Amino acid sequence: MTARMPTRATDALARSNIEFLRQGRELIERLSDGDFADLAPGSSRGGVGAHFRHVLDHYVCFLRGIEGGTVDYDLRDRALDLERVRASAVAKIDETCGALGDLSPSALLRPLAILVDCAEPAERLASPSTIARELQFLVSHTVHHYAVIAALLRARGIEPGVDFGVAPSTLKYERGNALCAR
Repeated sequence: MTARMPTRATDALARSNIEFLRQGRELIERLSDGDFADLAPGSSRGGVGAHFRHVLDHYVCFLRGIEGGTVDYDLRDRALDLERVRASAVAKIDETCGALGDLSPSALLRPLAILVDCAEPAERLASPSTIARELQFLVSHTVHHYAVIAALLRARGIEPGVDFGVAPSTLKYERGNALCAR
């Protein structure tokens, strides 16, 4: 990576996260309260709302950590209202999109330390990163959980949308192959 990313690329990172969060918001608004809050069949955790809450927790940790220069994704709030009350999740998405939209392109290359719990009681490792790199991670993390959400909903007979939970690179690949097949 070069020392300086083009402004258009850095803007795209924040916009991409905002677009995925808005995609989630649109889906949440289409779901019933039960479809959002109910647990996954045969499980004591991990329903649709829980996955949305988990995604939002990561954004909260990221945004909270920017100011001090250290992001700890393990110190999640785990606010249960975000996984049980659709309006709470929608409000948190709107708040998060606003904060992401306020990131200046010049700030995206600022260094961050990322704390990771390695399962050893006293071992918390810090890894170097940047705001831009963490925005890349957040897209990947969000898409991953959206794929799980899509599978959970499809198992209930609810179609989230054919592109919901599909990685941008996969969509691009599929579009390219569709053009070649013509």
